Amino acid sequence: MALKSILGRLGLGGAQIDAILDDHQIEPGDTVSGTLHIRGGEDGKTASRAVIEIVARVVHRMGDDEHHVDEAIAGVQIPGPFPLGRDHEVPFSIELPLHAPVTSIGGQNFVWLRSGLDVPWAIDPSDTDGLEVFPNQAQANVLHAMESLGFRLAKVDIEPRSSWFGRKWVQEFEFRPTHHGQFRFDEVEIVFENQRGSQVELLMQLDRSARGLGGFLMELTDRDESWIHAHVDASSAASAAASLRHALG
Repeated sequence: MALKSILGRLGLGGAQIDAILDDHQIEPGDTVSGTLHIRGGEDGKTASRAVIEIVARVVHRMGDDEHHVDEAIAGVQIPGPFPLGRDHEVPFSIELPLHAPVTSIGGQNFVWLRSGLDVPWAIDPSDTDGLEVFPNQAQANVLHAMESLGFRLAKVDIEPRSSWFGRKWVQEFEFRPTHHGQFRFDEVEIVFENQRGSQVELLMQLDRSARGLGGFLMELTDRDESWIHAHVDASSAASAAASLRHALG
């Protein structure tokens, strides 16, 4: 299935580039494979390499204003030369990082494939064909566990973050309580930081509900928010719920 077809008017004789994936259902940690088709172009012109990248759209917000920045999260360079004026079919594979954004649930999160020939990109901004990224099993177990603990998934965003995360963005899963129960939080935000098999490391921001005057004063000073690291056994939704229950206290 052609998930991303880009007509590359790249100043190299107008070659057409089509990246076709072997499987359009993708999970973080998968290997994305397919074939890059290079067709046509002006005889006598040569592309020295092809580049294929997986790109995520990061939303930057300042007050009521927002703008989008497209960040490459993985990619591969395919060395040439590729003489234009003839057809080429080149296999490729890209390892999708475990921190790759999920697009199949919550919010407007966009991830797509883009390709080009050894010159700056010529992306058609109206082209919204993208990749659909599903949570892998461990991630799905964590999300289901949060629901079993009395939270609902309210929003999923790809947002900019400081470089101490090791990348310029993170995907945040925002949960809110379905009712006041064991855990008194107004909001819990989850970032999937690392994963080794079924063992998942989460960064969690806890926004505690106000309790009396002390809680009210904490909210005024933002002291009701805290960040914690949680190591979760996500081999099943039940084990993930047990780990999360301990982390949430």
